[in-house]
Amino acid sequence: MTVNRRLASGHGYYLQHAFETCLIGSKGSKPEGFNENHNVPDIIYSQRGGQSQKPEEIYEYCEELVENGLFLEIFGRRNNLRNGWITIGNEI
Repeated sequence: MTVNRRLASGHGYYLQHAFETCLIGSKGSKPEGFNENHNVPDIIYSQRGGQSQKPEEIYEYCEELVENGLFLEIFGRRNNLRNGWITIGNEI
């Protein structure tokens, strides 16, 4: 969303999409601390941040799903660093 509360168009080459996909995965059984009664929505509407900056809600929802979990962000940048997360990327 823009600062004027309008849906923003993306900068895609072929498609002008205005969304990003977030994949959350686990291996094996449910991790310890998994919150069965989470309140995490399927769609996040958030105000647009800086270049490659993810909405704060992404991190909050992941942390709500698994309390005290191990979190990894790939393709991260300096503006995406967060305490309690492992962030890897070629711009760190």
